[in-house]
Amino acid sequence: MLHRSHRHSVARATDHGGGPGLVAARSSDGASDAAEAICTTDTVRKEVVVAADGFIVGGMAKGAAMLQPNMATMLAVLTTDAAAGPEVLAEVLANGVGESFNRLSVDGCTSTNDTVLLLASGRAGEVDQRELALAVARACSSLAEQMAADAEGATKVVRVNVLGASSDSDADLAARAVANSVLCKCSWYGADPYWGRVASELGSSGIRFEPSRLRISYGGVMVADGGVAIAHDQQSVAAHMATDRIDLVCDLGLGPGRALVLTNDLTHAYVDENMGTS
Repeated sequence: MLHRSHRHSVARATDHGGGPGLVAARSSDGASDAAEAICTTDTVRKEVVVAADGFIVGGMAKGAAMLQPNMATMLAVLTTDAAAGPEVLAEVLANGVGESFNRLSVDGCTSTNDTVLLLASGRAGEVDQRELALAVARACSSLAEQMAADAEGATKVVRVNVLGASSDSDADLAARAVANSVLCKCSWYGADPYWGRVASELGSSGIRFEPSRLRISYGGVMVADGGVAIAHDQQSVAAHMATDRIDLVCDLGLGPGRALVLTNDLTHAYVDENMGTS
């Protein structure tokens, strides 16, 4: 089953000369070679295996930049031995992509190419659709996390959680505004919990926003409440910011809306990678 997040034209080409070589190179141990072959600016392979109750979901992906909105420059192939028809595969894949690849933003940029494939051999027989959906979602989430960790020049994976928004759509807009902010990304690279930059992006994102209700936490430690800085354990925050995984929670205090965006910091290496030559 093919999932595409945008309506792009699809060009198909067949290299007849390479076909025999591909067939001859087939191997039950060739998955890692395939994952390596699809890499572009990736520095490592991205692979996953999810063992479920009586069946398996495996996958590989490539992608290191230009990953917004909705997948953008990435390629992923998921396989399962579960038996499922096209309609079921389409549903479980769309759900898995929606909460993983579509939650990822490396630099706020996009491109014209993105594809996720889900292939089913059926060898394991019929399985519970809910279990299949959970396994596919876990595989997608793992690959998305791996892409965030291997983003061009990145040193940190950042999970931007926005809670308490007026709606889920408001929360999504706010989370993406923070995740795509150059200033916020630079502060994460410098391990600086500069919450004022976060508040600024939230307030200018176009959503309903009341500074007096805002709470911001890093690594579970609240650094701002009611839109003002509060006393907190600075050593704990500094220790959290020094790791390669940062958890940022922004509670708007306005409603039930929530959203998560997976992103990364912005470093000198990203600039080096993308200066380009003509």
